[in-house]
Amino acid sequence: MGLSTNGAPYRGGTAYLLDGASIIDPGCACWSIATVNPDMTQEVKVQTSNFGADAPQGPIVVNAISRSGSSVFHGQAYIYARNGVLNSNTWQNNNAGVKRPEDAYYYPGGSIGGPVLIPGTNFNKSRKLLFWAGYEYFWQNLGSSAPLQSYVPTAAMRAGNFSAADPDNAKLCAASGGIDASRTDFCNNLTGTIAPNGAAITGSQIPSANLDPGALSLLKLFPSPNIDPTTNASGYNYYSPTSAQHNGYIYRVRGDYNISDHDKVYVSFQHGHDVGVSFAHIYYTPSYSIAYPGGNLLSPVNSNVVSGSWIHIFGSAMTNEVRISMGHLSNPFTATDLNALAISTLGYPYGTAYPNASTLVPSINSAGARTFPDISQPDLFQQGGTYNTIKSSPSVTDDFSFIYKNHSFKIGGYWARAGNKQGTYGSPNGSLSYASGQKTDAITGLTIGSVNPLANFLMGVTSGFTQSNINPVNDMYYTTVAGYVQDNWKITSRLMLNLGLRLDHVGRWQDRSGVGLAVWRPEKYASELGTSLYPGVSWHALDGSLPNGGSPVQAVFLEPRLGFAYDLHGNGRTVLRGGWAIYRWNDQFNDYAGPLGTSQGIKTYNSPSGQAITLAEISALGKNSSALGSAASSVYATSQDDDQVGNTYAYNFTISQQLPYNSLLEVAYVGNNSTDLLMGGQSGSSGIGGANFINQNKIPLGGLFRPDPVTGAPAPSDPENVSNIVDYYPYRAGYGTNSITVATHVGYSNYNGIQASWLKRSGRLSYNINYTYSKALGIVNSTVDAFSVHGNYGVLNIDRPHVVNTSYAFDLGTPVHGHKLVEGVVNGWTLSGTTTWQAGGNLQANSSQNLGLTILNTTLNHTIGSSTYFGTPVQSVLPILTCNPTSSLKQNQKINMDCFSAPPIGTQGIRQAPYLSGPSFFNTDIGIYKTFHINERNSLQLRAQGFNFLNHPLPGFSSTDPITIKLQTANNSAFSSQVSNANRGITDTKFGQRVLQFALKYNF
Repeated sequence: MGLSTNGAPYRGGTAYLLDGASIIDPGCACWSIATVNPDMTQEVKVQTSNFGADAPQGPIVVNAISRSGSSVFHGQAYIYARNGVLNSNTWQNNNAGVKRPEDAYYYPGGSIGGPVLIPGTNFNKSRKLLFWAGYEYFWQNLGSSAPLQSYVPTAAMRAGNFSAADPDNAKLCAASGGIDASRTDFCNNLTGTIAPNGAAITGSQIPSANLDPGALSLLKLFPSPNIDPTTNASGYNYYSPTSAQHNGYIYRVRGDYNISDHDKVYVSFQHGHDVGVSFAHIYYTPSYSIAYPGGNLLSPVNSNVVSGSWIHIFGSAMTNEVRISMGHLSNPFTATDLNALAISTLGYPYGTAYPNASTLVPSINSAGARTFPDISQPDLFQQGGTYNTIKSSPSVTDDFSFIYKNHSFKIGGYWARAGNKQGTYGSPNGSLSYASGQKTDAITGLTIGSVNPLANFLMGVTSGFTQSNINPVNDMYYTTVAGYVQDNWKITSRLMLNLGLRLDHVGRWQDRSGVGLAVWRPEKYASELGTSLYPGVSWHALDGSLPNGGSPVQAVFLEPRLGFAYDLHGNGRTVLRGGWAIYRWNDQFNDYAGPLGTSQGIKTYNSPSGQAITLAEISALGKNSSALGSAASSVYATSQDDDQVGNTYAYNFTISQQLPYNSLLEVAYVGNNSTDLLMGGQSGSSGIGGANFINQNKIPLGGLFRPDPVTGAPAPSDPENVSNIVDYYPYRAGYGTNSITVATHVGYSNYNGIQASWLKRSGRLSYNINYTYSKALGIVNSTVDAFSVHGNYGVLNIDRPHVVNTSYAFDLGTPVHGHKLVEGVVNGWTLSGTTTWQAGGNLQANSSQNLGLTILNTTLNHTIGSSTYFGTPVQSVLPILTCNPTSSLKQNQKINMDCFSAPPIGTQGIRQAPYLSGPSFFNTDIGIYKTFHINERNSLQLRAQGFNFLNHPLPGFSSTDPITIKLQTANNSAFSSQVSNANRGITDTKFGQRVLQFALKYNF
């Protein structure tokens, strides 16, 4: 869904229901496992704050209720249609000289509902048994909705030639200022480059003897340039419009049976099937991606949702309802041609740390803009050539209601189980990273490498290699059991109170196999050193005293819910409402797959942090498999002391005032405070607090400024390049430089907003105009401070300070009289539409808190960072301001990049710059429709809609490069920009196009 309402964490804090069945994806608590079809939906109820204790989830609940049949037959047949020939071209395509996308979308469907009758019999003569059934097929040619843009080497660069004299090289680097020694991308001229054998390379050509054969075989994966880099501001030379077909269908049936005046039952069932396509990477598209060399990544999906309810009415004041529901999904990802990345196909001459883990070559992580493309999709296809996920969410609810005097009481219980089974997300084929600058070779101790990352790639000099030995299947679930009591108390005719208390038991994610999730026990580390592969780490199968879910569980959480409504004058025209409530919610499966992987025997090799390792040296690791089998590995574990789950305190106060013309004005203060967020967890869409904060095996602040803790040797003169860096890690004896990742519930966020709306729902004109002024703060998504929770507090990426939404519907009336044919054509149309404007979000929060700051030391010929500044590699170096970066801006410029510099060594810059507002969002949709009545029961509706009707393309950045701070220094005290900032910070692309849709509906 990607929905974050009122600042609440959407990955856990937002529930999505279909007829009461949970259809939120338990794997990420983000997407849905079933489609909610508008033509199959009767109503949608959105609960956003301070609802009663009878609601089992929250603080945000979106519940869609399906259509049902009636005592007479009704139905419809329809088709929605969109075709690219009617749309405008995208700005990107126009700018790149690419023709309009040939996309097309067709959605034929229909439904029928009524009594269940058997001709020739008296069955269901009373018409108490009703049915409804609907079906829709979707045929979708997606066109170029998300084009890929990247940088690929020229023919000369592929041969190791980085000379500015080559015309293709010069053209490719023109947008960034040309080829010289100061650049940290493939526009660097190789000044100061040292080959893997320690020999200096002179000139701008890598000798053929230093071109690594493994790198040359991987180079075959890179496509040739297909666009002139001088035709776009970013200078990219690869563009793919990513056209694809995505077809499927959905059907839904529902039956209602009014057994008697006291008993009513309904059952609904929905099945959906479709096949989606990813072009570069499963789940997301990394920056600078190209089309996956293994062909399109196919995602067939089969989903089922079943829900049932039985209501028993004991009398006029007493009822009971039992609801049983379940959502289920199966989604086996496949790749169309994995053989294209096979070691044998490419002739890759090297092995890996675990040579039998995969038959594919290692994945490649792009080093950034103007380096080389991203091919980082790992080999996940360990389950018979698929990466399958199976999700299920059964639940049972019972609500008993009775009325006593001025009280409406409700008591009930709730049981739910969220299950997720899927392959491990790891890299059994290995994953390669490349950086800019020279580093110490982890094996030979030589200083090797280049400021040019592509040169490092060609020489086989990596800055990081990681590989998992296996990708097992994780099968986990968690159970929620709850009870509640609630009283709607009408104290007077003008004052109503809602008093409730909910008691929730929120279980941990459990391993169905019984092995259990790994637990970090640092007090046992020393005694287990040398006797255990993972000293200080254990799990249920090894120690029965440990819970299956790793961390302990609180038996009951208390959640009071309080609300009130007060009619100020007693006539319903002025009403005050408000409340306060506590909601608890669980984390997602993704947050606990790592600890289960540790206990399942996943070993992960990571090359030494901060050092170089060549492709040939990686191959040699695998040849010594016995030594590697006992080598340290990164581990993920739960905390033995953490018994918390996500917790949101929500509060609001609203004034509603009836105004003339049947309109309503509402002004509300809405806020919430979320605590016990999982640091490192994905409640905010990515790992809040970052990986370095939750790593137990990190070099302490100032560690690299002190003598070697093992040998006593003096502190290194260059902290970024330490040959014996492993000595500085606190758990080096057991884990070397590898991480010990332990996430805990210590994060927090808050939201406060003023929301005003003016709406009118009657007459020829109805409208809704609302405005929100708000602020969303919390723990940001990248590691700013690895040692303090509050050091990572700032503006969140969901923050939008100002939002204006409008919607309207206007009956155009009957302007023509006296001519039947013209009346039929012109009269009776309704015009409707929506317009939205949002202020741009904070660019720090939506890129990185330090805006990707890199500092090149031209004397040392490599980048410097946290190790130089703070004596540990785990912090972020934040810039300082030399002027106001939001003043004196050029047209379309969002940041003055010349206003940023580096702080003095040993100090930190500013955590939060003045609000760096990104491009705002603006969109206008419009529609017009009319219903032609054929007779009393039959009608035909025509509808036309225009999305982004004004064809207003939204400005944006094609990558983070235009807002990345790039500095250089010769002495670590005087800093200047690596590149000219004259045209940086300016939006360099635009997104969006006008799309037209037509619909035809026949109703009976």
